Amino acid sequence: MKILKYLFLLFFSSVTAQTLTLEECYILAKQNYPLIKRHDLIAKTQEYNLQNAAKGWLPQIQLVGQATYQNEVTELPIQIPNMTIEPVSKDQYKIYADVQQNIYDGGLIANQKKLIALNSEIELQKNEVATDQLEMRINQIYFGILQTDEQLQQTDLTKSDLSNGLRKAEAQLENGVIFKSNVDVLKAQIVNLEQKELELKSLKKNFLQMLSLFIKKDLDENTMLAKPEKILLQEVNNRAELKLFDLQKSALDQQKTTVRGKNLPKFGAFFQGGYGKPGFNMLKNEFDLFYIGGLRLNIPISGFYTQKNDLALLSVQQQEIEIQKENFLFNQKFETIKDDEELNKIQQLITKDEELVALRESIKNAALAQFENGVITTNDYLREVNELDRAKNQKILHDIQYLLTQYNLKAQLNQ
Repeated sequence: MKILKYLFLLFFSSVTAQTLTLEECYILAKQNYPLIKRHDLIAKTQEYNLQNAAKGWLPQIQLVGQATYQNEVTELPIQIPNMTIEPVSKDQYKIYADVQQNIYDGGLIANQKKLIALNSEIELQKNEVATDQLEMRINQIYFGILQTDEQLQQTDLTKSDLSNGLRKAEAQLENGVIFKSNVDVLKAQIVNLEQKELELKSLKKNFLQMLSLFIKKDLDENTMLAKPEKILLQEVNNRAELKLFDLQKSALDQQKTTVRGKNLPKFGAFFQGGYGKPGFNMLKNEFDLFYIGGLRLNIPISGFYTQKNDLALLSVQQQEIEIQKENFLFNQKFETIKDDEELNKIQQLITKDEELVALRESIKNAALAQFENGVITTNDYLREVNELDRAKNQKILHDIQYLLTQYNLKAQLNQ
C-alpha cells in the first residue's frame, strides 16, 4: 500500500508540476520587461512625426492684420487743371490672408520622413539592446536553480548512504561490537546534511522568486526546469549593438542629405488677398479688396557658408561611432577568447570529475563492506562517504558552470 501511495503521489506531482525551458524564460522575460512598453510609444511617435512632415505639402496659410500711421505719403508733384487728386491717408489699414504652396522643396520633406523612420528604428534597436542583456541575467538565475536541484538530489543520495551505514552501525551496537558514539557520528552527519538541504531549498526558493519576477509567472517548488543541452557555437556575432551602430551611421548620412537639400533651389506658388485702405491702387484713397498671386523661386546662398563644416561635423560623428563599434567588437572578442578558454578548462575538469567519482564510488562501496565486517571504523566509512559527496558536488558545479558559460557566450554573440 505504501508503494502504491508513493507511486500515486509521484504520478500526481509529475502531472501537476510546471515544466519550463530556458528559451521560454527568455521569451517571457522579454515580453514582460517594462521597456517593451516603449515599442508602442515609439510607433506612435513615428506616426505623428510622419504625419506632421507630410503636412509640409499642404498650403501654409496665415492671417495678418495691420494698422499703421506714416509721416508722409506719395503725392503728385504737379497740379492738374480741373482735377483734384486726394492724397493717400497717412493712416492705413489692411487685413489679408497669405498662402504659400510648396512645389519643389529640394527634397527636404522626403529626407525628413526618412530621418524620422531611421530615428524610430534607432530607438527600437536601443530597446533591443536592453532586452538582449536580459538573457545573461536569466542564465544566472536559471542555472542557479538547476544547480541547487542537483545538489539537493546529491544530498538525498549521500543521506541514503549514511542511513545505510547507520542501520549497520545500529546492528553492531546491539551486538556490542561498537560504541554508541560511533552511531552518533553518523547521526550527526545526517543532521548536517539536513541543514544543508534546508539552505539549498531556501536558495532555490529565492531563485524561483527572482525568475518569477522576470517572467511574470507563478513558480513554486514543484516547478521543473528542463536542463539545456550543450550547444555548438558559431563564430558569428549578431549582437543588437552592431545593428544600432549601423543605424546611427545611416541617420548621419541622412542628415548630410538634409544639409545639402537645404541649399537647393526651392520653388513654390503664393497668393495674398485681403481688404484694406488703400488697396493696390494707391490713387484710390478708400477701403478696397486686393489680391496678388504668382510663382516664387528661392535660391538660398548663405547656407553654403556653413555647409562644408556641417558635413565635416557629421563625418566626425560617423567616425566616432565607428570607433565605438571597433571598441565593442574588441571587447567582445576578448570575452569570447576568455570564455572559450574557460570552457576548455571546465571540460577537462569534468573529465577528471568523472574519473574521480567512479573511483570514490568504488572506494565507498568497499568501505561499506569493510565497515560491516568490522575492518574499519565509523569515522573511516564517514570519511569515504563525504569524499564521494564532495566529488559528486564538484562535478555538479563544473557541469553547471560549463552550461552557464556556454549560454552566456551564446547571449554575448546573440546566437
